[in-house]
Amino acid sequence: MQKEKKLGLFLLTGLAIGSMIGAGIFNSPTDLIGSANPQATVIAWLLGGFGVLMIALVFQMLANKKPELTGGIYSYAREGFGDLVGFSSAWGYWFSAVIGNVAFIFLIFKTINSFFPEGQGLKPVVSFILGSLLLLLYHYVISRGIKNASVINALFTIAKIIPLLLVILFGLFVWKSSIFSVPDWKNLLAATKESTNLYSQINGAMGTILWCFIGIEAAVVMSTRATDQKTVGRATILGFFITLIIYMLISVVAMGVISADKLASAGTPLADVLAATALGSVGGTIVRFGVLVSVSGALLSWILLTAELPFIAAKDRVMPKWFEKENAAGVPINSLRLTNIVTFIFIFGLLSEKLQSAYNIAYTLATTVYLIPYLLSTIYAIKICINEKGKASETIIAVLATIYSVYVIYTVGLMYFGLAIIIYTIGLFVYYMAKKEKNEKFSKAETIAISVLVLVSAVMIALIASGKIAL
Repeated sequence: MQKEKKLGLFLLTGLAIGSMIGAGIFNSPTDLIGSANPQATVIAWLLGGFGVLMIALVFQMLANKKPELTGGIYSYAREGFGDLVGFSSAWGYWFSAVIGNVAFIFLIFKTINSFFPEGQGLKPVVSFILGSLLLLLYHYVISRGIKNASVINALFTIAKIIPLLLVILFGLFVWKSSIFSVPDWKNLLAATKESTNLYSQINGAMGTILWCFIGIEAAVVMSTRATDQKTVGRATILGFFITLIIYMLISVVAMGVISADKLASAGTPLADVLAATALGSVGGTIVRFGVLVSVSGALLSWILLTAELPFIAAKDRVMPKWFEKENAAGVPINSLRLTNIVTFIFIFGLLSEKLQSAYNIAYTLATTVYLIPYLLSTIYAIKICINEKGKASETIIAVLATIYSVYVIYTVGLMYFGLAIIIYTIGLFVYYMAKKEKNEKFSKAETIAISVLVLVSAVMIALIASGKIAL
């Protein structure tokens, strides 16, 4: 087998930034202004950024304390709470990432259609064919080697940041404090004129903020490919700060150039910002190309991450051995194939005329289960701090990260938590196959946990089928 080339600080940082900066940032000013005024948005970014920083510091701490756990969030869950929880973390992350990849593909073709006059975009069958070819291209690139794909991802990351920097630099010249500083901002939502309060505004913004940071764990997930575990921790923190600065500047600039009511209904908010600058209408074209580059780069990052976790779990015999196969370039080829086959099945949604609806469905489904692997990692960090009598500062960080994870689950809603349980229950069949390969039976604790999962899933499915819960 060809000797595997390791990933250094630059490529791992690029992977982290490339995974976080995807589609969300380009629409975040519109998503945020609908639930929070500009001043409250800044507070929400600071609080949300602080919470994500605590999670990033947890990942850095665990990478340093447990360098032998090279499977990242999967390994932390398994080491802390056993095979079933570890499998569930890997399965949930994999499933949600696959659906997230589908959402990226939908958005790529939705953006391409925006270049055409209304009603004259690509026909659904053409979108489906091109989407399938794009998936095949990415499959080929990744199958040639992880480092080669990471280099391409780094180039994508640099390219996607350029239009964002243009928005920030040109936008600052036309930024007005009178637009940004809306009156009575704590009590009246400027975009809708509805009554509100600061607590509600921050809660409403938190889901969007977390979605923008999904991918903070990218370097951790790819830690088996890293030069060393300390590099993983540094890449995670560096990637976080670079991304947070870009995110906050984009929000502040957009909300100081476009009034709240117009921003709330903007189809491409950053295009509107550039249109108000010296770039004029050319700005819309720049931003659309920026979306295409950004989402295409994020898709490459996430296919890399999606294929990695089942491979790592299979090496620990938590997933079926079939996922463990590598090709000559050291790529988990079976895991990659299954990931892209499932993605291909879902992109039949491109045959629908309603790409926006398809994107929203995929986006919602993908976000339901990301939080649970985060939460398991932060709880494991608390366990490590207690058992190993770590520094007080490390314990505080782990506790704060856990509180933040629970808080965001609360703001997202219990309905989504219930949907996540259904997704985890579906994966139990794969876990059963792995246990069968080892000639093992479920332990008593596993039997109880599985029974609870099945029961909760059955109740959720019944409520959905009866119409008592609307998706």
